[in-house]
Amino acid sequence: MNAPKRTVLFDLHQRLGARITVFGGFEMPVSYSGIIEEHLAVRNSAGIFDLSHMGEFEISGPHALETIERAFTNSAARLKQGRAQYTIMCGEDGGTIDDLIVYRLGSERYMLCVNASNIDTDREWIAELNAGRAQFEDVSDATALVAVQGPHAVAILATLADFPIANVARFGVAGGLIAGITCLAARTGYTGEDGFELFVENAGARELFEAILDAGAGVDAKPVGLGARDTLRLEAGLPLYGHELDRNTSPLEAGLAAFVKPGRPFIGGAALAAQRDQGLKKTLVGLRTDDGRMVARQGYRVFRNGDEAGVVTSGTFAPSIQRPIAMAYLAPAGAKNPPAVGESLEVEIRERKTGATIVPRPFYRRDEPPAASTARV
Repeated sequence: MNAPKRTVLFDLHQRLGARITVFGGFEMPVSYSGIIEEHLAVRNSAGIFDLSHMGEFEISGPHALETIERAFTNSAARLKQGRAQYTIMCGEDGGTIDDLIVYRLGSERYMLCVNASNIDTDREWIAELNAGRAQFEDVSDATALVAVQGPHAVAILATLADFPIANVARFGVAGGLIAGITCLAARTGYTGEDGFELFVENAGARELFEAILDAGAGVDAKPVGLGARDTLRLEAGLPLYGHELDRNTSPLEAGLAAFVKPGRPFIGGAALAAQRDQGLKKTLVGLRTDDGRMVARQGYRVFRNGDEAGVVTSGTFAPSIQRPIAMAYLAPAGAKNPPAVGESLEVEIRERKTGATIVPRPFYRRDEPPAASTARV
């Protein structure tokens, strides 16, 4: 078994007092001051994340778009230079190999940001599909990624950037200096908040991270670990590979039909078209336990009208709304009886069935009042 890797910021995490865990093959910070405190910092101010475990590929040349169009469910043909899009990579059977973001950096130059646990699989899959037609390079080991998320994130970065970073549109991408360090700044994120993900060469990552921490000190911005990143993305109803997405799950089943553009010959397209015609074998739903206390966690069984009907994929106590939330897959009880918002279910928690209700996703939206508590865990 290979020893876990470390990002270029590992020593800084130790100095900041982070609790460390292994995730995606990397030793990563789970939390610094506590998951709830970090979560609420992102909701109320700003949080700074090390996401350098993520993978980055560059693909360029006259055949780059051809390979991307063949590999992914969304269509990059309509993607303008300086823009990004969320997309999914499927197998021929429609199962999800990975979900990722495509950035168009030039007329024939693209960058892909992929999940850490799938870097090797994705690289091999895309390289085989590309077959040498476009220039394809894995730049993961040379690239660090620092995210700044929260209602004060853009204002913090605006004090450090030498370009009008506040003018970059949502899912836009621009290059320039931030704290004197060359960055590629993408207005994307995984928290349900506004903010940026900053791609930078390894050599500048520590200085960048520390400069953002210093600039955000006045609004109590905090370093944030993977624990709060998970609770934030779950409140926002966003899927996580290995939980809501995997090789046995299609993007249609995960509720991601908006990112599947038919009428193009992409891998898995025929299987997804058949699913649309024949009906889905399972559907992703949001759940809240009725007592407001019991947490339905990954792997817990879900019952519908007394019959086992599905399984929880992710669950947590949501700090922003002060109650448990979960996502689960349910099998439809016939074509005329799909799962519906407001429907009552049961989840088996600690060998007892607990009432739960299907609710809309996301569970939290930015236009709701910010959470008031900053309690530690």
